[in-house]
Amino acid sequence: MDGSTRGFRGQNWDPGLEIEVPFEQRPVNEYSSLKDSGLYSWGELGPGSLFLRLGGLWLAAFTVLGAPVAAASFNPSREPLRFALAAGTGTLFLVSLLVLRIYLGWSYVGDRLLSAVIPYEESGWYDGQMWVKPPEVLARDRLLGSYKVKPVIQMLKQTLVGIGVLLVAAASLFVFARPVEEFFQNAMTTKENSLNNPPSKINMKFNIRGVASTASGGNAG
Repeated sequence: MDGSTRGFRGQNWDPGLEIEVPFEQRPVNEYSSLKDSGLYSWGELGPGSLFLRLGGLWLAAFTVLGAPVAAASFNPSREPLRFALAAGTGTLFLVSLLVLRIYLGWSYVGDRLLSAVIPYEESGWYDGQMWVKPPEVLARDRLLGSYKVKPVIQMLKQTLVGIGVLLVAAASLFVFARPVEEFFQNAMTTKENSLNNPPSKINMKFNIRGVASTASGGNAG
């Protein structure tokens, strides 16, 4: 992936074709660095492995960060639903930012691979140049961009959409969390009252009072 034949057996790529662009700014080397990095390499994982890592990250962040922060605003014992939604939504938002960062990195490299003209810097931001790819380099880069980078970008985009739907759903549920909690609290209070004062005891009290009043009325007559 350094402009020579490595990674493209059967093809002879002339390293001199890319000599104008600094080594680390060549799109093919940017792609190689991206897929070998610790975080951005998640993009090349399959959907199952990626979701498993994101789920583990969400759980760790929920335990370490989301739950303590949410507990400061919502009492878990009195407001369990809002506590869970607040902690889960906040943690999911952090995960979405991580996925967005991975997506932007792959999207940037994909654009540079597919573009026929790319900007580069010789020594700093003040001396930017434009480089027109030779046909051989353009064909190689577009092959990588189409078959290696585009599928990753598509999967990350779908992941972001799915996370966005979950965030909207969680936010909507949070709006109705208080009425739901109040409903269950009232139901539990009514149940406790009924257990503490069974109907049989209430009826027995009324019967005793009725018998006493009847007896007193008979005596008076």
